[in-house]
Parts: sequence; C-alpha cells; structure tokens
Amino acid sequence: MPVRVVYASAVLLLLLIEIAIAIGAIGGTFIRESVGDLLVIMLIYFFVRAAFNLATGPAAALALATGVMAELLQYVHVAELLGLKQGSLLYILIGNTYSSLDLLMYLLGGLLAFVIDQYGILPRMSRQAPSQNPG
Repeated sequence: MPVRVVYASAVLLLLLIEIAIAIGAIGGTFIRESVGDLLVIMLIYFFVRAAFNLATGPAAALALATGVMAELLQYVHVAELLGLKQGSLLYILIGNTYSSLDLLMYLLGGLLAFVIDQYGILPRMSRQAPSQNPG
C-alpha cells in the first residue's frame, strides 16, 4: 500500500474520532478539551504528510505551528474581532478560548505523530517495499 494512502487513512480515522468527540459520542470534558487538541495536531500532521512531499520534521513543525497560531488567535479573540456568530462553524473551528494546556497538548500531539511516523509507519512501509536490486 502506498505510504500516502496510509497517511490519508490516518487522516480519515482521526477526523472521524474528532467528529465523535465534538458531538459527544466519545468521552467527556477532558477528552474534548485535551485529547481532542492532541489528536487535531496529529490529524494536521498526517494530512500534511499525505498531501505534500515534506519530511517528518518539517511536517511536525508545520502541524505544531498551525496549532500555536490557532491558540494565539484565540488569545486575541479573533473570532469576536471578526464578528463571527457564536456557535457558527467558523467560530467553532477558530475557537475563542485560550489555554496554555492546549499548547502542551499540541506539542504532545506533534511529538506523538512524529514518533508514530518515524518509528512506526515509515520503517514498516520501507520493509514492505519491493527490492530495488535485481536477482
């Protein structure tokens, strides 16, 4: 199976989990407010790996930077500054509540995605690749 398909499958799985968390089908407050943040950075990481030809380090940095930027925008209440209606999809996606714990969960999510990729997916995929040597 091509490695990009593996990454895209991870994105789909994480997206389904995030939706289940958002609608309350999985977990409670801790899961929604902490584990969800960890998983969203993993989702971004695997999306970047599926869509672009970036190595693990830059992909992890980009995913983490995305989370940090979102948190900084929440810190300045950008959703309110833009006049977004509370409860609208864009308001929910941007968020409006800063939390330093979120930054920690983003870091953990980036590290976890990197480790899973570096020591799980890529080594396994390279072992399954057909040999380039004839004979």
